[in-house]
Amino acid sequence: MTLSYKGIFNAFLLLICVSAMLLSYLSFAPTKVRNQLSFHQYQQDIKLLLQVINQHSSFAAIAPKQQIKMSQIAARLIEQSQGFNSQEQLQGQLQKLLSQLNDPAAKALLPNKTVVDKLPVNLHFDGQYWLAFTPEGELIDAEFPYLSHIDGLPIKRWQQASEAYLAGSLKQSTAAQAQWLTQIVQLRIEIGLKHSSHALLTLSDGETHIQRSLALVATSKMPISAPPNQELILRLPAKVDANNIATLNQHLYRQQESVSPSALIVDIRAIKQPQPLLMAWLNKHFNQSTSLHSTTLAVMQYKRFAHARADRIASQYIPMTDLDFFEQTTLKNQGFDNQLNPSKAFSHFLVRRNSPSTLPILPSISEQVPLFLHVDSSCEQECEWIALASAHLPHVTLIGETTSGNLGPLHNLTLPNSGIQIQFSAGLTYTPDGQLFSGVGLTPEVFLNQKLGKITAEQPKSWHDIQQVFKSRGLHLQLIGNHLVSKPDTNLSAELNFNSPYDELSSILKPFG
Repeated sequence: MTLSYKGIFNAFLLLICVSAMLLSYLSFAPTKVRNQLSFHQYQQDIKLLLQVINQHSSFAAIAPKQQIKMSQIAARLIEQSQGFNSQEQLQGQLQKLLSQLNDPAAKALLPNKTVVDKLPVNLHFDGQYWLAFTPEGELIDAEFPYLSHIDGLPIKRWQQASEAYLAGSLKQSTAAQAQWLTQIVQLRIEIGLKHSSHALLTLSDGETHIQRSLALVATSKMPISAPPNQELILRLPAKVDANNIATLNQHLYRQQESVSPSALIVDIRAIKQPQPLLMAWLNKHFNQSTSLHSTTLAVMQYKRFAHARADRIASQYIPMTDLDFFEQTTLKNQGFDNQLNPSKAFSHFLVRRNSPSTLPILPSISEQVPLFLHVDSSCEQECEWIALASAHLPHVTLIGETTSGNLGPLHNLTLPNSGIQIQFSAGLTYTPDGQLFSGVGLTPEVFLNQKLGKITAEQPKSWHDIQQVFKSRGLHLQLIGNHLVSKPDTNLSAELNFNSPYDELSSILKPFG
């Protein structure tokens, strides 16, 4: 059969149209995430990550030796790769790779719908021992509260394995370690143990031991339980609205009217985005100096790259030139001088100030009510800004653990083949006196990973005060997992005279919520 000229032309036109449709589909349709990656896909994702880090990572810019080390590690991973690689395996390798940046913001996260098995426990370090709680907040075994081994290996060995995935500033954070210790599938790969659907826990009372076998649970099936708000302890959600502010006011009024000593503990760790209502509330009720209502909190530089714009990367910051002459002079004397210290890698210095929005005018109600803000290494981004601003406020004390030092702008990336979500710092933040804050964090006045049941001279006066507040109401504080809760003090007559390991355990500060 011979086609005519017109038939050949139509056939050729049809092929062109089909090709154009396929090209459009490949260009605009969402990329399918693969659980198993070929060598080419595996290599492509790793090389893309290195390119983006080179362009956008602020920590890589100040530590070029670490960037070279990352390239060497990545080259070994690609060289040792054989056949297909799993999505979970790549995620663990990338997290270890990112830890070389010593950037607390650097994370490699699996796609949201990925199912990962975890150890169904909440762990807490009391300063000497690890305690194992159920997801509901109860000790796995009240008579054997201490966790000494997992799968026959000392808990110290698992801690060391978890540190391989943590940035330098987080390696000593027990809150960060507690999160990674539950990711037993990845840690088994790191240690070299075979996979199992169960984990064998060894629990101790200080003298004898028992063993419990626990089935691993998919993250999607893990119960999420946070203790409810209590009279003296409030837990703020990720977004603070007018109802939350009203609740805070109610608790302050109640504490002011109480004949007993008063205090209020507020957990701000869930907050990640700017919360002007909360900042206005803090300034209104706990800031008696108008000079602190608008003050420089920190100075920041972001990593330069093509098409970088400050209004998109750092919308919460203003140029130093917007400050008055005396503020500019003070910052320049600390080394923040764009003319004397120009940088090709970083932008000009930008400033973030404490300038909260206003609330309806109400009488101040909290002069005699001390406020305690609960923070730890999970406190990052806006949570850290709130903690940093509160450090200037009288009657406000930070309690918990050192924050992460992750409060600069972030760069986000989704790898095309694995769908793994990457984030890392795109800027560096400094305190107004010239000290690097990124990767360092904010140290609280009271640490909660220590046994603070007994009142000692070494503890701050603010902590003595809050202990007395709870004792005067027949309560004692406990850390359940990583939440502070108050419970009736059933042994009040005995004060703090402990005769057994579990009596001592009952005095431990358990998370303030």
